[in-house]
Amino acid sequence: MGQLIAAQPGWLRSKYLPLAVIGLTLAIFAGTLLFVNLRLRARLREQIAGRDAQVLHQVALLQGLADQPADQLGPEFDLGIEDAGGELAVLSQSERLKEVVANLKNVLGARLFDSAGKLLLGLPPNLREAQLTTADFALLRQHQPVSHYHAAVRHEDLFVEARQGAADQPPARPVLEVLIPLAATGQRKLIGVTQLLLDGQNIAAEFAALDRRLLRQAAGVFLSGGALVVLGLAWAFRRLARANALLAERTASLLQANTELALAAKTSAVGALTAHLIHGLKNPLSGLHSFVTSRTEGQPPEPDADWEEAASTTRRMQNMIQETVRVLREENGIAQYEVTLAELVELIAAKAQPAARAAGVVFETRGAAQGVISNREANLVMLILENLLTNAIQATPQGKTVCLGLASTADGFTFEVSDQGPGLPEAVQPTLFSPGRSAKPGGSGIGLAISKQLASHLGGELALKHSSPQGCVFTLKLPRPRQ
Repeated sequence: MGQLIAAQPGWLRSKYLPLAVIGLTLAIFAGTLLFVNLRLRARLREQIAGRDAQVLHQVALLQGLADQPADQLGPEFDLGIEDAGGELAVLSQSERLKEVVANLKNVLGARLFDSAGKLLLGLPPNLREAQLTTADFALLRQHQPVSHYHAAVRHEDLFVEARQGAADQPPARPVLEVLIPLAATGQRKLIGVTQLLLDGQNIAAEFAALDRRLLRQAAGVFLSGGALVVLGLAWAFRRLARANALLAERTASLLQANTELALAAKTSAVGALTAHLIHGLKNPLSGLHSFVTSRTEGQPPEPDADWEEAASTTRRMQNMIQETVRVLREENGIAQYEVTLAELVELIAAKAQPAARAAGVVFETRGAAQGVISNREANLVMLILENLLTNAIQATPQGKTVCLGLASTADGFTFEVSDQGPGLPEAVQPTLFSPGRSAKPGGSGIGLAISKQLASHLGGELALKHSSPQGCVFTLKLPRPRQ
């Protein structure tokens, strides 16, 4: 699982991914909103532009009814005026079409087409000729009025030559083109088409107002919707970050558990081999110790120094074997209990005091820390510190001091073993924890190498803090114990 997480592309773990996703989502939201707004804008503009065409078409229809005798019309057509169509009732007659163009101020020009779409008349006379498009004529044949809005039409595009007052006209103006189908009274047959070119200033003003209104509405929707999108995505990414953190934590725990299981399997095999070797060495070593001791006791008051060294070495080996047997028994046993750090320091001090007195070295303890550790962890810590203290006592001259310190740290606690010996040679320090490397004459370096491995097994770190002619300081840093 850890390999799968590590194999993810770098951009998936980038801190800028949430910002990129939020930005992309807002861009898509803005694009969708713009598309809908433009579609709505076009639809509303079409309705506004077609409004005049519908009104003029209805007036034309009413005018056709008004031409009938009044007694033939029902009460629903009682318009209350003498001429229901006014001047627009003459759209099918050229002479009255002239009156419409002359009297309506917003009409720039007009054209009259026959039932086949052929241009019959254009007013004013200098109005350019034009033709109906196939699409427009198809709708007109179905008696549907048509309108087109042109945002900017040049004066010369409408008229062949300058008309009176054209100098006061703007170079381009909005124009509303309205096409009205004409039919005989009471018939559905198309008899002609009237095209009115109206001044589009009012329509342009309505379009501008519509654009402003749609812009305000779109901005409001984007701000409110965008805020909801940002809040929603931020919440989702926060939950996702928590889930990823939890997944990473559980993955690390799983990897650590797998490592511990593998180490436990190796430790079990090594423990079995060690137990076999210890069992094989215990009896011969006991006999050797008895022989050396009896030999030393039978010597004159000043015995041979070599025999004294042999007796001391065999005693130390016996102590090491007994301590190893005790640890193996507790590791293989089912009894589990907790030991406080203060009790652990007392146990270590009780073991180190006799060796210090025998060597003429002063032994001290300093500091304190709160917490408890299991008896199995305590056994391993004792093995490490006993080895460090034994080395420190051996390196310290008589009358000098060896100290065991304990202190709390932000993430655990630290044991410190210091001596007042001559220090370690610089050539030995880089390989101090490697087997076969030792600063003592005849030493194998196995003790520090094993202590380093035991510290790693506990999740801690064993290191040489400093070395000088005034002495050495070793530190054992361990994770914070359970409270």
